[in-house]
Amino acid sequence: VDMAEGRERIAAGRAKAGLEGPGGVQGNLDPGVLFGSQESIKDRAEEILKKAGPTGHVMNLGHGIEAATSEENAGFFIETVRNYRHEGQE
Repeated sequence: VDMAEGRERIAAGRAKAGLEGPGGVQGNLDPGVLFGSQESIKDRAEEILKKAGPTGHVMNLGHGIEAATSEENAGFFIETVRNYRHEGQE
C-alpha cells in the first residue's frame, strides 16, 4: 500500500502506524469542524498534523467540503495547514 485514506475518527498517527513499509495517509479532518470558530479549526487541524508527523501525510477533509461552509473558514483551514511547521522544520 502506497497510501491509505484515514477517516476523521481514526487518528492519522495510528493509521500510519498500521502501514507496513513506506507509505502515507491522507485525510482526517471532519468537514463539520469548518462550521466552528477559527480557533477550533486551528486547534483540530494542528492536532491532526502533529499526530501525523512531518512526512507521509496529505491533509484534507474526510468527506469533502460542505456547500454551506464559509469561504473565510475554508481559506483559514488551508492557510493553517500551509503555515504549520513541525518542531525542527523551518
